Amino acid sequence: METVTFTCSDVETREELQAVVSRAIKSAVPKGKCSDSSGETEYTCNNEFRGLAILICNENFKEHNPLRRCCDDDLQLTKQTFSNLKFLVLAFKDLTGRQIDLVLDIAAGQEEFHLKSDCFVCVIASHGNERPRPADDKQPPDLYFRDHCVYGIDNEPVATKQIVKKFSEVSSLENKPKLFFIQACRINPTGNISSIDQGHTISVDPSNFQDELILKNADDIAEPSFLDKLLGRKNNAKDKTKIIRVLDPPCDDDCLIVYSSNSVDKHVKALQIDMINRIDIMNVLYEMTRYVAKRMEVNLKETAYKKRKAAIVFEHCFHRELYFK
Repeated sequence: METVTFTCSDVETREELQAVVSRAIKSAVPKGKCSDSSGETEYTCNNEFRGLAILICNENFKEHNPLRRCCDDDLQLTKQTFSNLKFLVLAFKDLTGRQIDLVLDIAAGQEEFHLKSDCFVCVIASHGNERPRPADDKQPPDLYFRDHCVYGIDNEPVATKQIVKKFSEVSSLENKPKLFFIQACRINPTGNISSIDQGHTISVDPSNFQDELILKNADDIAEPSFLDKLLGRKNNAKDKTKIIRVLDPPCDDDCLIVYSSNSVDKHVKALQIDMINRIDIMNVLYEMTRYVAKRMEVNLKETAYKKRKAAIVFEHCFHRELYFK
């Protein structure tokens, strides 16, 4: 079935959007039985439907942010890819910040469909940035938090963290993989060299290693022996103040978040392989990261970005392996 792309004028009200989603779900086709059953270490993929895939791609912004070229190509490729993977695909183009929120709210509310599905996918391609998080009384005085966001065509921000939270709280998606692909900048591109990550020099000689962070709470890491072995240090159980602090990952249980500043084109093609038996999503991500690291550079001449890398970053809290069968 051909996937229709809806624009902001098609979904101006909640009622219009609800009607679009309802019609799509009623027309959903079961994916058929898998060739083999899931093992104990794998997420179950034996449900009636693969799941809902929400695709949002913004191209034409009202002011400030420039035109995003290749939007239609990205949409076409992602629609084809996730349709081939037997997802029910809903595609949207040029949505405001409010409409992005509305689309995701209604998608999260399809409890009955999620209950019969293996997983959920959300792809958002737009301009993005990292915005300062308002300080509160619980925040340490010298700590600076930033949250990533994507922009609607009206330049209204939508926090990536809140997008993930919407679907982490859906009961019928509990213990099911939720995949988020965010194709957007993660900084404010000022063109100034100070806005670019300059990288870090890491000592590989354990004798020259010095800890830079001191733990305020010795219970942050219960077992320091692995770190000691990694750095070639002697394990001293009494000295717990010289252990690098480990922070909780920002994504929720059973979630995968992939960030990229490049066009979706090269990355999603990694999923367009022969559907022989099954696809290991982690292998796809490793291949995507390797490809960008070796072959892709920013091509903006006479700017501070020339020959810089726009690296893919992904993080997950999967408790099992995910295969598309």
